[in-house]
Amino acid sequence: MLPAFDLKAIAKRSRREIAIKPSTQNWIITNSFRAAYVSWDRTKNISRSRLETEREFDYDEFPLEQFHNLILETNQEFDTEIKQATTIGIEINKNPFLLSGEGIDSTSTPQAFSTSILPSPYVTEDFISKKNYLGLFIEHEMTLSDRLSLNFEGTLDLVISDTTDLPELPSVEPIENNNFYPELSINYELTDNTFLFTTVSYSAEPIEGTDINDNPFDSETYQGLELGIETKLGDNWLATLSFYHETQNNITITDPNEPDFELQINEQTSNSWTGEISGEIIPGWWVYGFYTYTDANVSEDEVITVGSSVAGVASHSGAFWTSYEVTQGVGQGLGFGSGFSVNGDRAAWATPNRPSDSENSSTLPRYLQTDAAIFYSQDNFRAAISLQNLLNAGIEDEEVARRSLFSTLLFQF
Repeated sequence: MLPAFDLKAIAKRSRREIAIKPSTQNWIITNSFRAAYVSWDRTKNISRSRLETEREFDYDEFPLEQFHNLILETNQEFDTEIKQATTIGIEINKNPFLLSGEGIDSTSTPQAFSTSILPSPYVTEDFISKKNYLGLFIEHEMTLSDRLSLNFEGTLDLVISDTTDLPELPSVEPIENNNFYPELSINYELTDNTFLFTTVSYSAEPIEGTDINDNPFDSETYQGLELGIETKLGDNWLATLSFYHETQNNITITDPNEPDFELQINEQTSNSWTGEISGEIIPGWWVYGFYTYTDANVSEDEVITVGSSVAGVASHSGAFWTSYEVTQGVGQGLGFGSGFSVNGDRAAWATPNRPSDSENSSTLPRYLQTDAAIFYSQDNFRAAISLQNLLNAGIEDEEVARRSLFSTLLFQF
């Protein structure tokens, strides 16, 4: 991978490690804390004659919100015949979301509003959403021999979400979600330069809402199996070939027959093959590329035709990225990166504005997305500015993000 160009990994959280040194000298406690607050407002004119206004937001998701996140974990190594290490941690996350504004004349309120629009007038704090999250996680690593190792990860999520105090919209009852996500990995060193790996995983995601018959949605579930081989190609070069099979159940999509409602697909499966290569051409100049072929189909359902392509999944996709960082002299730590990703033709998602059918026969065209970044790294300080989807490619697909600018600052202490 590209250590200098992996911008998503930069500044995910501040982190401080405290080494506790009892007689074993192998116990580490790690803690981190994150907090954010975002204030936003958008107003637009909906009447030429009366200058009425509406304020709107995404009622289903809250991408801009304040949150408080605390993580505490401990790592303990065991001095036994089989080398073992266990990490146990707890994560606490509070996500209050408040919408507030100045009230306006109630006589200007339009009569027809969708559920994603707040009717006028409204007063301070007339919409409150609270999401309280508690996560318990454990990771256990075992080195069974010089070449064979086993790793188990498990996460228990306890979530309470409630939405209150919103006049004019249907009330949303509090929902409690308790889920466990296990993952088991086995790694085998075939030779000094070649490694085999396999991973089995399971996850579930609770889904709020009901179908057209007012039946509550079941949790979406994912079961995955990955097999792969990785080999070193000389100094600082690595090649990987992997196969991934996934079965998904109760996947929520827009109902192609009733676009204002949603339904759940009983089961869909995918098989994908991926080839990756990464390496350093000269000191500081890194490259990374991959190609993936995916065969994803609906395997069981009453509404969507069995054998139909899974919406949003391209059969062919790939990417290439490169970055260069000055390693010495004037400008040391300054770097630049750019790259592109290609997504092939794929079945289109059904939306109220783009109806589909039970065979997912509507398609979205292939597109090429270009990204660029500039970054600086020095001792305990890192900064980066990245521009994603420079040309707004593929934005007819609502799942594709428009041109976006991100900036990151990271201090380590």
